[in-house]
Amino acid sequence: MKAYDKQVKLLAAIGILLIAAVFIAAAFAPLERQKVFRNSSTAASAESSSEQVQLFPIELNSATQAQLETVPGIGEKTAAKIIAYRDAHGGFNSVEDLLEVEGIGEKKLASIRDYVCVK
Repeated sequence: MKAYDKQVKLLAAIGILLIAAVFIAAAFAPLERQKVFRNSSTAASAESSSEQVQLFPIELNSATQAQLETVPGIGEKTAAKIIAYRDAHGGFNSVEDLLEVEGIGEKKLASIRDYVCVK
């Protein structure tokens, strides 16, 4: 009977550990998904003390620098180059026009295509 009691206690302990692992994993999983949709730009943080949710896709012909910086893969310098190109050329006719911006190639365009649009 003692061996049976030890097995039951061991199985109960394993079950508790598994349940705890599931709860811990569930607690941290949403944080990874939120990173893409939360505005992490310092300019936007300065404007508001609470986090702002950025909706995608961002319209290239009207986006501010802070909005462009919320796109994964676009930093301060690239956002400034996009705005400079837009101002110099009267806007973008298509997302593919981003290839004309210095520092944006096929690979970068492929990674940001789902986050931007031209209306």
